[in-house]
Amino acid sequence: MKNIVVFGSTGSIGKNTLEVIKNLPNYRITGLATFSNYKLLVNQARTFKPKYVAIYNAKYYTHLKGDLNKTRIFCGENGLIEMIKNTDAEILVAAFASAVGIKAIIEAIKKKMRIALATKEILVSFGEIVMKLVKEYKTELIPIDSEHSAIYQCLEGRDVNEIQAIILTASGGPFLNKPIENVKKIDVLNHPIWNMGKKITVDSATMMNKGLEIIEAHHLFGLPPEKIKVLIHPEAICHSLVQFVDGSFLAQLSVPDMRLPIQYALTAPKRMVSLIKNLNLSRVRQLNFQSPDFKKFAGLKLAYDALKIGRSMPAVLNGANEEAVRQFLADRLKFSDIPKVIKKTMNAHQAFQGGIEDYLWAENWARQFVRKIIEEVS
Repeated sequence: MKNIVVFGSTGSIGKNTLEVIKNLPNYRITGLATFSNYKLLVNQARTFKPKYVAIYNAKYYTHLKGDLNKTRIFCGENGLIEMIKNTDAEILVAAFASAVGIKAIIEAIKKKMRIALATKEILVSFGEIVMKLVKEYKTELIPIDSEHSAIYQCLEGRDVNEIQAIILTASGGPFLNKPIENVKKIDVLNHPIWNMGKKITVDSATMMNKGLEIIEAHHLFGLPPEKIKVLIHPEAICHSLVQFVDGSFLAQLSVPDMRLPIQYALTAPKRMVSLIKNLNLSRVRQLNFQSPDFKKFAGLKLAYDALKIGRSMPAVLNGANEEAVRQFLADRLKFSDIPKVIKKTMNAHQAFQGGIEDYLWAENWARQFVRKIIEEVS
């Protein structure tokens, strides 16, 4: 029996994870954690009966105490850490947004739990630190992002020196063939392929999501920026490719359904029957690929720039993007201005080397700087 803790159980990835686990024999939930959605957490706890639950936002702690009096309840960042220290789980699904739970994830790494990582921002802001600990403690870290899962599967057991390049595919979002000036929020949130949360849907529309994935891929696979490429693939069937030095390619293809990379992160290297439909290649007809427009989707270049500068700059990129997206969703920033304020923030920052607390500070500084820019314009 494999025991699993799910951070971010009430979000899109978390809910899909619980659906996957229902279908897997010998896998069970022993811990659930949410940021603030206590009502759904209570329902999930009643269904899966975990030993532990945790809520990050202390404001809702008392609601849980009344509804789950037979379950041990934790609260806040320290509560997440205590939950990991107490659990007998072998797997942690890390699906919180942003850097929430970073210290608890580090605790899980030290316990040698398998980390099924859905939160790309963890490696964007703290990748060097996290991957150093993964190697030190010989912990498994398996990505859930469909693109990184594809690359992980293509690279299993292969020598990194045989890689010419890894190629992250991107659907192109809702504005692949449309202008991005003066777009409406409803159009930004209408992704043509994936059903995701608002923040990641906006990131997909700006293609900053792919920029963050470039930085994540660098840390996951140990490749320099020049060996990490991006191709637009509107069908979203080829989830990424690896090009080898002999000129051959390996790719992972499937219908676009996050339940597949979630399941593989839980069961790897074993493959089990899944909930998703089989891909019928005879109906696909064609697969299209094209280079991205770096001028139109400026976030891609900003991500490469942040990766090349390194140190605290990726954390600043991440923090600035998070705040810019938040301001856009609150109707205080135009969609086309999102990369502009991120660039201004990066230009105002002097990158430095540091630890977890330093990079958390850098993220917060970037958020404050974005708010200051917007306040000055308003």
